[in-house]
Amino acid sequence: MPVRRRPRDRGGRDRAVGRRLGHPREGRRNPAGTRHPGEDGLRGAHQLRPDDGARRAGARADRRTDHQQGVASCTVTGYIGPQTSFQIQLPVSTWHGQYLQEGCGGYCGRVQLTQQPQTSTGCVPVTNGELVLATDNEGHVGAGVTDALWAQGDPAARTVYGYASEHSLALVSKALIRAFYGQPPTFSYFDGCSDGGREALNEAQRYPTDFNGIIAGAPALDAIGLVGFLEPWIARVNTDAAGHQILGPDKMGALHTAVMAACAGPDGLIDDPRTCNFNPATLRCPDGQDTPSCLTPAQIGVVGNFYRGPVDKQGHNLYDGGLPYGSELAWPTWDFGPAADPNATRDSIAGQLALNYYDYLAPTARPGQPKNLQDIAFTSEAYAVQHAASAVNDALNPDLSAFHAHGGKIILYHGWADQAIPPFGTVDYYGAVVHQANGYANAEQFSRLYLIPGQYHCLAIGGGDPQVTPDFVTPLMSWVEAGQAPASLTMPTAPGVTPHRTITVTPTNPLISRTATPPGANNNYHWIGRYPVKPATS
Repeated sequence: MPVRRRPRDRGGRDRAVGRRLGHPREGRRNPAGTRHPGEDGLRGAHQLRPDDGARRAGARADRRTDHQQGVASCTVTGYIGPQTSFQIQLPVSTWHGQYLQEGCGGYCGRVQLTQQPQTSTGCVPVTNGELVLATDNEGHVGAGVTDALWAQGDPAARTVYGYASEHSLALVSKALIRAFYGQPPTFSYFDGCSDGGREALNEAQRYPTDFNGIIAGAPALDAIGLVGFLEPWIARVNTDAAGHQILGPDKMGALHTAVMAACAGPDGLIDDPRTCNFNPATLRCPDGQDTPSCLTPAQIGVVGNFYRGPVDKQGHNLYDGGLPYGSELAWPTWDFGPAADPNATRDSIAGQLALNYYDYLAPTARPGQPKNLQDIAFTSEAYAVQHAASAVNDALNPDLSAFHAHGGKIILYHGWADQAIPPFGTVDYYGAVVHQANGYANAEQFSRLYLIPGQYHCLAIGGGDPQVTPDFVTPLMSWVEAGQAPASLTMPTAPGVTPHRTITVTPTNPLISRTATPPGANNNYHWIGRYPVKPATS
């Protein structure tokens, strides 16, 4: 069937016309006999021939022309079979050769392409519209980032979400770039946080040649431990016998003030929560009282359980860390439900992530048999059962040697006050990366870890005390393209934060242990999992 010229609307947009990737027909050429980049390239999108993985994906694409931030771009929307939706934005005349793929958080389920990738504030190539940008929905449509109904009885969807979606998108995006510009990208990057950080690590671990540079923020690397044990623990230990929330937002001001008074440095920041040993019992209410300035005995117990994280009856940690000291003001955004909600803990983000996991994603999920928080077992046996699916869902492999051999560079980052995914697992994972690389000096050749005081989940997205505006994209590009390895990075506070200040962070050596004396709740985690370091080969 002949290819028809697409009619345009008054805004200059092409009406959507889907075409299948991988069709062998020849592309249109301009009168000079050379492929015309842009419109003609996408008009022949059905001719693209990416590698076998992308051909099996069976992508289709529709296009329209947009003007964002004064930059004309062509936005392609489409799907990769069986049901991954994606969007890619191709600058019409300002492209400098780079491609940046954006990750997605939670259980994803939506396509949300942003003009400003998560850690690119002040990045000149982004501001000038020099990069191709793309993202996807990880293979399904969800009602929100805590919705996992799509996974019920669908092992294929679980696999696409678990690790395959970003690789497929990388293949399809590169094919579309070649069709649009007549050449492949010169450098490819990935920027993701939270579940997007897990996606980032999956790319480095499983598909080491997809990207030249990767940013992995607050990675949910032990995804099963997070949604199967930490999140339900947070909800469960804060629920009384009547099903009501024990600790609520009204106590956070006094608690946070006390923590900062005990542990913050002269700059007003907790540089490392492992050096803090604040005891919440110091805020105990006088007998018979319960005011916002103090904690009841039951609330003291909840706070201690939040800091320590999930444990079994023998004291073994079922997740690598608990909520960090200094994160208290962010608990209402994630770990609590509304005070007036009779099901507050169940309706919190933590509670919903947990219950959706057990109802739809877990190996033990049974259709029509929904879980409640009291059904969840915090035992080593339950840990083993749930982690039977670790090979699909987790990103725990510290062996990045293939990524390094490809010339890849990776920046990991985490807020020290992350209320959603504690930073301690990221530190320990990077420690395993260093061991696998036979030392910190070797690991520095291709990797960095930055830990930012006072920052909540995903920094600019989750906020902070004070909130900063990060840019990891610029130093990553300089490292990949010019060999300029990043050292100290300075981050300004977000607009509107007073007084304006900057926070400077240096690369973290995870082998340098820091602890409080006596140890606090964020010390000495005895996690029953592991990051599988392989024996060195000569």
